Amino acid sequence: MIERLKHRLRGVEAIDAWAAVAILIREEANDYETLLVRRAVVLGDPWSGDMAFPGGKRARDDRTLRDTIIREVQEETGIDLDSLTYIGGLPVMFSSIKPDRDVLPIVYLYEGRPEIRLNPELTAYRWVHLKELRESRTTAKVKDWEGEVFKLGDDIIWGLTYKMLNKLLEILDEV
Repeated sequence: MIERLKHRLRGVEAIDAWAAVAILIREEANDYETLLVRRAVVLGDPWSGDMAFPGGKRARDDRTLRDTIIREVQEETGIDLDSLTYIGGLPVMFSSIKPDRDVLPIVYLYEGRPEIRLNPELTAYRWVHLKELRESRTTAKVKDWEGEVFKLGDDIIWGLTYKMLNKLLEILDEV
């Protein structure tokens, strides 16, 4: 699976976008799982309280989006992406809520169990098996939006995060 990802994903050094997020995957119990975080509730934030990937907007001092994601993930979770295996980037994706906010998902392979220290921008995290995601597709209404989601108990993964996960699963499911 990892070799398939490496073959299909691309380098991200020359890509420009408003923000970047990290899709951290690790092998667990004959499957792979990915890290999702819950964003804190913040007035005026369209992604307030949502399940998402760690990451954030590009800062003026970030030379590349890899710099952005390394900085953001360290700030939000305490995870040092420089110690992980870089796989590559999915296509840049656009938010339907804020179409001018394009986001680059960057995939990393994590081996082992990381210590995660959430900063105040996040309230929770969970590792989700890709098999569980595949089996949890449904439709739902979220924040005046209705469409396909992953529903994992009380957690609903929708919008941009859903699009990113769906693209990752499409690539992994190709023969």
